Amino acid sequence: MTTENLLHHLNDMILDYRKPVPYCMPEDGIHFLMPPPAASSRGMVFAGSFSDWEIACKNNLLYDECTYLICRENARQTTLPRILKPINLFLLDASVQTVLQRMTSILFGKSAADSLTVAQRYQNFWTDIMSLHLTTPKQVTDRIQDFPFPVHTYITCVVVRYSHPLQDNTSLPEIRQELQDFFPDTNLFFSEKEWIILYSSKENPSDHLDIPYDAFSNLLTQYDLDAGISYASRFPELLRTLYLTAAASIDLGKGLAIAPCQKRIYTYRQYNAYYVIHLCAQTFTELHGIDNLVYLTHPDIIRLYYYDQENNTNLLDVLYIYLSCEKNITQTSRLLYMHRNTIMNKLNKIKSVLHHDPDYDSNHFLLLLSCMIMKYQYSYTRRNVEDCFASRILEDS
Repeated sequence: MTTENLLHHLNDMILDYRKPVPYCMPEDGIHFLMPPPAASSRGMVFAGSFSDWEIACKNNLLYDECTYLICRENARQTTLPRILKPINLFLLDASVQTVLQRMTSILFGKSAADSLTVAQRYQNFWTDIMSLHLTTPKQVTDRIQDFPFPVHTYITCVVVRYSHPLQDNTSLPEIRQELQDFFPDTNLFFSEKEWIILYSSKENPSDHLDIPYDAFSNLLTQYDLDAGISYASRFPELLRTLYLTAAASIDLGKGLAIAPCQKRIYTYRQYNAYYVIHLCAQTFTELHGIDNLVYLTHPDIIRLYYYDQENNTNLLDVLYIYLSCEKNITQTSRLLYMHRNTIMNKLNKIKSVLHHDPDYDSNHFLLLLSCMIMKYQYSYTRRNVEDCFASRILEDS
């Protein structure tokens, strides 16, 4: 095979290339970059990751007049270094598995799409999405054109996973059929230990999909599943972000013991603020070298928290619900199953503990955010603290 012919076949994957050698012989087999064979012959074709390529260069394990297919691992790897050896170099925007499958297709005279099963196509696509091998709209759009069902303008990622560890795979075909019946003409597949559903629509669904949520909840309950639903986006290159937010919604909802609005359906809309806190907590810990998030909260919230701990009271619970209800006494009393007068007494007690009247108008957002940070601190990261911020009350409401 000529190098020019190989260049043509891999054109959609290529980020950078050097081709001083006019020929290559992939028909003799594709060899892994690491570990290299003990001996080589001219024209041999090697494939491997960018990391393997760096190791081979460092240890002088490159063979003259051979071809190297190098698969990048992150978005920063966009160009090839200068190499004086007479070798062909192709830096490819694809996983090693995808490249090997493409080379098999080339050798057997099939198109890349025809040579793969639908399941392989989905899995390869998802691997490339999660490993950041697909980062531009065109790259993603070109790949999803091969999917069985059309992908419309707005995409929502729905993650469906077992509530408890999967014991066996016997129910997977049945669940797949149930999900396909529930989401007709929708691309979905099983990856690792969860289902990925690429729900799409022509119109922006905002944060509420055009599905019967009650029926979906019943389906999830039947098979002991949980679902996380992202926002919708018209940018297909953000699929990785959509997945991460959908998956995090399940983790945060269960970790914080805040029940979803619909049983077993955890929408990112409901847990958006906590995900922001989660990301901030990671950065705070890395930057400050401590994991005590109380330093991010309003001093009034810290005082109330420790007062509750010392006196076995629930003033912070009451304040949290009161702020969440936009200072509506009636709604607060309903959610807490307390009389209006009891709520008023609790609010007066808060004022007494703090020795001043909280500035609910100017500091409303900061106080509410501080309550949420404390809930994240002592419920999500430290599960031994019980009944934090009326979690059971919220679950029942």
